[in-house]
Amino acid sequence: MNDPKIIKTEVQYRAYLSEIDRLATEDPVLGTREGDRLELLAKLVEDYEKERFKFQKPDPIEAIRFRMEEQGLRQTDIAHLLGGKNRVSEVLSGKRPLTLAMVRALSDSLHIPADLLIREPEAAYATGDDDEEDIPLATLVKSGWFSAVESAHLTAKDVVQRYLQPAQGALYLKHTLTYGSAPGTNKTNLRLWVGKVREIAKETRRERGTWQPDTLNEQFLQYVAKLSWSNSGPRLAKNFLAEKGIALVILKHLPRTRLDGAAMLSEDGAPIIGLTIRQDRLDNFWFTLLHELAHAWKHLSDTKLTITDENLESAHEDDAKEVEANRIARDAFIPRTVWKRCEAFLRPSTENILQLSNELHISPAIIAGRLRREKSNYTVFTKLVGNKQARKHFPEVTW
Repeated sequence: MNDPKIIKTEVQYRAYLSEIDRLATEDPVLGTREGDRLELLAKLVEDYEKERFKFQKPDPIEAIRFRMEEQGLRQTDIAHLLGGKNRVSEVLSGKRPLTLAMVRALSDSLHIPADLLIREPEAAYATGDDDEEDIPLATLVKSGWFSAVESAHLTAKDVVQRYLQPAQGALYLKHTLTYGSAPGTNKTNLRLWVGKVREIAKETRRERGTWQPDTLNEQFLQYVAKLSWSNSGPRLAKNFLAEKGIALVILKHLPRTRLDGAAMLSEDGAPIIGLTIRQDRLDNFWFTLLHELAHAWKHLSDTKLTITDENLESAHEDDAKEVEANRIARDAFIPRTVWKRCEAFLRPSTENILQLSNELHISPAIIAGRLRREKSNYTVFTKLVGNKQARKHFPEVTW
């Protein structure tokens, strides 16, 4: 194909789409000839589509009501997103405008594009999450995201272009489901973290085996769960997953996020699991890992979708995907037929926890953590949950 030019015809548009598909499959590195070509083609196609396929955006209230009807939600179901029952009534009746916090909460929880919720695109919020002033440069440098040479001349614009605006990367960042987020969650930092996880997974691809699509199943997750029995279990899990073609990326969370984990697929369909180990405990590490593997198994048929989980220890039982991922993770460690009848559940004690741990060959931290969560008592069994025992398995990570 000749050098790319401004698209003026439908034939040219479709030719560029085909070229983008071919280049995306080859996954070229940004900065190379092919990588720059892909970025340029994507930009030309995007500009053409904006001009060619113009449409009138729906009213924000219409967008909210449509999503509520689609998901079978009542006003009470979204009251917490808008500040209470009275506030949601005022918003839906058009008596109160949406605030920035409301827009973010609705966008994150109901997955309504933020630009549909903004009445005036030129408003302050329209600068979006890619505002260079919002990039935590010092934190990124301190966290080891860049080499000394890169850090010396690093700018916020460099970070935006690298993680938030690349042609292929932007496609994935626009299709993110976030569970457990609060109105105060910094969406820019969340997206930066996802972008970095994808970058690390891509850079380490050669260190992993070949991914087979039928790998993830109930038996696979049960095997991973039993790796917790070993004192070096977290590292064994990372190595085992790598052998199967699954990337496990450990990366510290960024400020103003409570991110625990994420699940996504690479361009070739191989799972990428990201963990922050925000809570440095073995019970949290193992449950989050199995939870994200469950998402990768059951909920990621679309390679453009990313699922991120914030504050996973707080029950997110309001979404079918979260309910299923929680159930699969729990059952992988302890079958339902065992849990409700075991002595550890009926008569919780250190002795009974250790006995069940020996019977099932899983870490006692997992059992202790489950009891603490189900009993809503986080003051018990503190010596069994593996405090400060997870991060130490990943010394290569800058904590």
